[in-house]
Amino acid sequence: MAALLLVGVYVADLSQAPSHPDIVDAAGSSSVAVTGTSSFQFIPSGFNDLATHSTIQVTFTDAGSLVHTFSILDREGVVIPTSTTSSALNALFSQYGALTVINASGAGNYNGNFTSPGVGWYEFVCQIPGHFQSGMYGFIAFGEALPSNLTVTAPNEGPGAAVFIIIGTIVALTVVAVVLGFVIGRRRGDSDEMPPERLGYPEPPAAPGEPPRTVEPPPPPGAPPLA
Repeated sequence: MAALLLVGVYVADLSQAPSHPDIVDAAGSSSVAVTGTSSFQFIPSGFNDLATHSTIQVTFTDAGSLVHTFSILDREGVVIPTSTTSSALNALFSQYGALTVINASGAGNYNGNFTSPGVGWYEFVCQIPGHFQSGMYGFIAFGEALPSNLTVTAPNEGPGAAVFIIIGTIVALTVVAVVLGFVIGRRRGDSDEMPPERLGYPEPPAAPGEPPRTVEPPPPPGAPPLA
């Protein structure tokens, strides 16, 4: 059972491996359209080669009923660790400021704009507690392409097949253990069962052609036990 559980955990870890962000090549554009989902994901999660030193128009679509933000940290070339707590994340924005912060209070489109910096890339996040840590972040580049090694962790959208495999294995092993226990118990009970005459029940009649069965009388009180 332990080996099967370890295999299931290994499969679960593989299912949560990082994936490359969906990068949009803006090619000098001065507008951005991004969607925030209820599965804690920005779509797209990457933008290449936006115009530098320009007014960037942002359309942020909240695709669900959750509250989100689209916040770009004003710190070039920095990747925020996903282990960063929500309070520490807000402290970073207090320290460095933001290129823009768009607040979405629920489903709908939200517009904003900001002045783009020079050549460089920046990280954008959702500042609602727990959303960034769940994978709601991405990267935006001005006047250049994003580095190829930047990745966005795939969001956890459900328990996945590995969990069902583990649960199914546990249930199957439990059923097998119960059945084996029942079978072994019955066999032991049959071997230890006393004949009916020893329990005081009448001896079953002999089959036709068999000699009559004799029943040994019980030993008198105080007699030594039979060998």
